Amino acid sequence: MKRIIALVGILVVMSSCDVAQQLLGTYQLTQCKYDFNSIAGLTLAGINLQNINSLASLNATNLLALTSAFTSKSGSLPMNFTLNLDVTNPGVQTALLNGLGYILEIDGRQMTTGTLKQKLQIDGGQKAMLPVQMAFDLKQVLSGESLDAIKNLAFNFAGIGNGASDVTVRLKPSFLIGKQTVESPNYIPVSFKLNR
Repeated sequence: MKRIIALVGILVVMSSCDVAQQLLGTYQLTQCKYDFNSIAGLTLAGINLQNINSLASLNATNLLALTSAFTSKSGSLPMNFTLNLDVTNPGVQTALLNGLGYILEIDGRQMTTGTLKQKLQIDGGQKAMLPVQMAFDLKQVLSGESLDAIKNLAFNFAGIGNGASDVTVRLKPSFLIGKQTVESPNYIPVSFKLNR
């Protein structure tokens, strides 16, 4: 009986230590520095814009498909990409991520929200990349906006327009207490400017 009580006591202590470590790791995640690294796999209406420097760089087929997607009254205009963020842990404690919620804003307009189920561990003094995959329909999000406004936002974000895009992504990390997922009470804002 004494052995069982001792074993239960050890399990409780280990579980408490695990919870404390998770809480410390999550707190450290809120102390990390978040910076824009890159946009990868950018497509608009299924057309890869990743290495396009201007509209003139598009071949005739892609240009025609893109023009058709913009001008179609009933069509959609899906935008897909991976936002890569650098996360730097300035402390000694390891930062732990179990998942996160996010809100993406471009030029002051909310584009999409979502959740990411991804574990990330960043040791003290280290840096890691956090990829956040995003997808939304520009025509749906910007319904009521003019065609020119939609084009400007899309092309500026892709780096082939004449202006820049002000981008903010708000991150809400989640952590585990036992088997229960708990979200951070606050969002961590990461803002940057995209231009040619």
